[in-house]
Amino acid sequence: MNRLATINKVLHLKERREEEIELEVRALRNDIAVKQMRLSSLEGAYTETLEEFRRKQAGGTLASQEMMIYQGYLFHLQMEMDSRKADIARALASLDARHGALVEAHKETRVVEALKDRRTRENLKEELRKERKEMDSIFTMRQGKS
Repeated sequence: MNRLATINKVLHLKERREEEIELEVRALRNDIAVKQMRLSSLEGAYTETLEEFRRKQAGGTLASQEMMIYQGYLFHLQMEMDSRKADIARALASLDARHGALVEAHKETRVVEALKDRRTRENLKEELRKERKEMDSIFTMRQGKS
């Protein structure tokens, strides 16, 4: 029974580790979703500004100073979008790594569960053997008295 108690403790630790990694994976997914929404917002601002710039340029209502302001702003937006894309790529790589760790933790938990099940069956078989042995002993003693 002592082995089974140890296995239960190990199983509990494995399950907690798996749950912690699962929470980390969820947090990373949420973080990536937020980052993608922010990138999408920046892309929308870039597209709108570029369309406005092209309209003014085509209409001939764009002064040279205003053109430089638009170009500077568009350049800034492009740099920010590139930075956020790189940040999302790093977050996705981190998510892949944590997901791999989650899969490994899940496998480890299942192995310990299988060990626990096997040990429980072994304990049950041993108890049944002992019970049968006692019953045989009682039967033999009764047979000897008759």
